[in-house]
Formats: sequence, structure tokens, C-alpha cells
Amino acid sequence: MQDNSSKVSKHIVLAYAALLAGFIAMLSDFYYMQILSYSVGLVKGITSIITEYNITPSSALLVSLSGSSAIAIAVHITYVMLPFALIMFAIGSIWLLGRQSYRALGIGLLFSSVIFGMLLAVLNADFYLGPIRGLGPFLGVALGIIAGSLELSDSSRRHSVHSARPININPDTPYSNMLVLSRKFFAKLSGDMSILDMHFDNKAVENLLLLLSGHEQGHSSIRVLTGANRLGSHFERSYFDFKEELSNKGVGLELRVMSDNDAQQQHERLIIDAQSAYKIPPINIINKKSEHIVSVNRSEALSRFEEIWKRSTKYENYNKDSQK
Repeated sequence: MQDNSSKVSKHIVLAYAALLAGFIAMLSDFYYMQILSYSVGLVKGITSIITEYNITPSSALLVSLSGSSAIAIAVHITYVMLPFALIMFAIGSIWLLGRQSYRALGIGLLFSSVIFGMLLAVLNADFYLGPIRGLGPFLGVALGIIAGSLELSDSSRRHSVHSARPININPDTPYSNMLVLSRKFFAKLSGDMSILDMHFDNKAVENLLLLLSGHEQGHSSIRVLTGANRLGSHFERSYFDFKEELSNKGVGLELRVMSDNDAQQQHERLIIDAQSAYKIPPINIINKKSEHIVSVNRSEALSRFEEIWKRSTKYENYNKDSQK
């Protein structure tokens, strides 16, 4: 839970940073646009008066008027800057309202901030507005670059951790398989974990204990859905011991028993974490069965899990009923 909340908090901070960067960029661009447009209008007005009344301008005035073309170019630069400022603001709005980030948006924010900053530097070199008004816009650029870079960094990390990977399991090396699965798969799962395995028995508890060993702190809760055909007295002792051990480490464990009808209809075993979902071999023989661990659609897998979870029986209640 803390892991998820910290991710949400970081996402909100990045969203506000991107939003503020876009707002500062738009505000500064409109300000430059107004000041420069006013200067262009003033020059054109003076030129019209000189032409209309056939006035001979002074040398100082001629020097001032000669720079009018540069000011006009500067105004057009502000027009070019505006789309990049709008993109920065739009990305911040999407992050804040959508509550999720995308690698492409991080790239867009970083690219827009850099281009806006380069154009701003060109303007600031010729039309410096003072330390506050001149350097203030660069704060927006810095915020945009920082937010975009952090998002790209997080996206790269998530991609490396949760990329589709089939993991090959060699039945001839069961011990090595457990080490590989623990280090390369279970160690990289994060957040709440949901497991659907119709044959989650005493051996599955033992294997899951070994696979999670040292990685439990990455999870706040673990949910398991299983069938009823392998839940005996040995399982009861192992399950409650495992549950107590996880509880001592701050991890909640809940197991629910599917109806016979649901269990018969399940042909896949799944593990779902905060980011992804995977099709797995049976956990009780996960280190011995020649199958691959592959990514599946998380939204569909979680929807199916939640549907069955709601109509399944909590193990503690099922156990009491079976002992009557």
C-alpha cells in the first residue's frame, strides 16, 4: 500500500510540475508577444507619421526604426513558441486528470521544454526583460525538463521490470529453477499480488514461501484463489503458519475457495501485481513443469479474478463448514 501511494504521490508531483511549467511557458510567451507586438505597432505608427507628414527623422530615430524588422521576426518566434507551451500545459493536464503517465508524454514534455527553452534563449539574448521577468520563464523550462526526465526514468525502469518476458523452466533443474524464478520473476513483482491457481495445495504454500523469501516487503497484501479439491489438514497448518509469518512482515494474506463450477472452468493460472499479469505453471510444480511464464492482458486478467473472488468463500469460513 505504501509503495502504491508513494507512486501516486510522485505522479501527482510530476503532473503539477508539468502543469506549472506549461502555465509559466504560456504566460511568458504571451507577455513577450504583447511587449514585442506593442513595439512593432509603435514603430509602424512612427513610420506612418513620418511618411504622412514628410518628416525628416533624426539619426537616432533612424537607428531605432532600422531594428523594426528584427522585432517583427521576434514576434513570429513567439508564435512558434506558443504550440510548445500549450503542449507542456496539455501534458500536465493529462497527467493530473488521467492519473497515469506515458513514456510518449514524457518524451513530448521533455522535447517541448527544450525547444521552448532554446527559442526563449534567442529572444532573451536580444530582448532582455530584467532578472525576474527575463529569468522567470526559464523556471518553467527547468520544471518541464525535470518532470519529463523523471517520467522517462520511471518509464524505463518500469519497462525493464515489467516487460513481457517468457521465462523458460527446465524440468531437469528444479532447484535452479526456484532460484531463477525467485530472483528474475518474483523479486520484480510489486504492490498487491493476486494469484489464481486451482490446485494451490500444501506444496504450493511451501514453494510460494521460498519464491517470496526476501521479497515480501514489496507487497502489502496477497490474495489467492483456489479450488477445494486439495485443501486437507496438512494444508490448513501450512496455510495458517504462512499467513502468520507474512503478517509479522506486514503482509496480509487471504485465500478464498472457488465453487466447483468456477474451478472447472479455469484453465489458466495467473499472477497479477500492480503493473502486469502473467500466465504461470501450477505453483506446486512451478519449478518442475516445462512451461513458460508469459505476460497477459492485466485488465482482463484482473477483471476475471475480481469476478470470481466476489463469489468465492473465504478459507476460514470454508474450513469451519467442512469440519462440521
